[in-house]
Amino acid sequence: MGKDNVKITIVHEGYKSLAKEVKEASHGGRVLLYTEEGLAGDDAMAALTFEGMRVTRRDIPEQGSESFYAELSKAPEGIMAVVAVGGVRPIEAAKAARIPSAIPEIYFPTENAALSATDDRICLGTRGALPVGCTPGQSVILDPAILSATSLRHGLGYLLTMILEEADGAYERLLLHGESPANALRTLREKLTLLSEIREESAPSDTVNALLTLLKISPSPAALGSAHILALLAERKAGGIFPEHLFPASYALLRLYEAYLGALPLEHCPPPDRAENLRLLSAKCSLASSLLIVGQKTYAEGYDERWRVTAEYREDFLETIRAIPLSHLAKIYRRAPKEERAVSLSASELLMLLSLTGEAVSGYPLIKHIKMTGLIEPLLKCG
Repeated sequence: MGKDNVKITIVHEGYKSLAKEVKEASHGGRVLLYTEEGLAGDDAMAALTFEGMRVTRRDIPEQGSESFYAELSKAPEGIMAVVAVGGVRPIEAAKAARIPSAIPEIYFPTENAALSATDDRICLGTRGALPVGCTPGQSVILDPAILSATSLRHGLGYLLTMILEEADGAYERLLLHGESPANALRTLREKLTLLSEIREESAPSDTVNALLTLLKISPSPAALGSAHILALLAERKAGGIFPEHLFPASYALLRLYEAYLGALPLEHCPPPDRAENLRLLSAKCSLASSLLIVGQKTYAEGYDERWRVTAEYREDFLETIRAIPLSHLAKIYRRAPKEERAVSLSASELLMLLSLTGEAVSGYPLIKHIKMTGLIEPLLKCG
């Protein structure tokens, strides 16, 4: 299976399957391995070497440095394939690396945090900037048994993010393209049945199975989704790795859909100062404003027409959104073991990021709508 230029293969023999795939892609030549210190890297190295391949191993440091980013920008020589094995850092480093398009790239995530391997968008923030661009394409090997044994919280985060991005897409099709609610919401409603099948007693395997099913039918978004942006901003503020913040970011955005879309006043409100919001975003999160506004128009354009369209469909949209078992998933998430390195955001910090990204970052119409009507300000003041 696959989506756009990403090929996804489900295997059940772990590193043995990985080695066979890499040997075929590299014709047995030299392989560049991005990984990290630990068992996953050692097992991958052993499996590749056992198949007779010569391997150059690069362990990705936990904290990036100027020399590390400079190394990624240099095209490697004398290799026949690139392999990335382990968590989110080696996976995203391989995506960000300057690899010639003729060299096959094969990713083998060994934990749910690294499911960004299935996405051609680069989710590696460097030097205070949001990631930009996409990979030319990669092959991803997923072993359900390996993934099910890793962080459930990260798996639930990716699962809810995929649902949120489908909801965003439905919102855009209804609002901007005039589709009927039946057409625009059909896929979202189909996907929601997967969430109701996640049982608490078997949540790790159920979550992975739901993720794999969604990957079969979910196209790759054209740009970083709203939950990914919030998670990356949270990583800047709280430290850790961005998948740790995917669930709370997605949950907060879906709750805003659920709680506020029906309450939005259908009347024109003056838009906020976009330039000031961009300045705040840059100051609070160390992001370059130029990365966020390339080729964009202000959302205030055509506002009156948009709220009228919103009034025509929002009951159908809200009915679908409220079918998402958010409380059920949140209960499983709260009871899942929390990793020692995980860093949490306070409610006020999350709301601050929601407010800042709302008008400043393109791609999430509801938050922009809420920001312009002023409904989020009371929550920010309550903190």
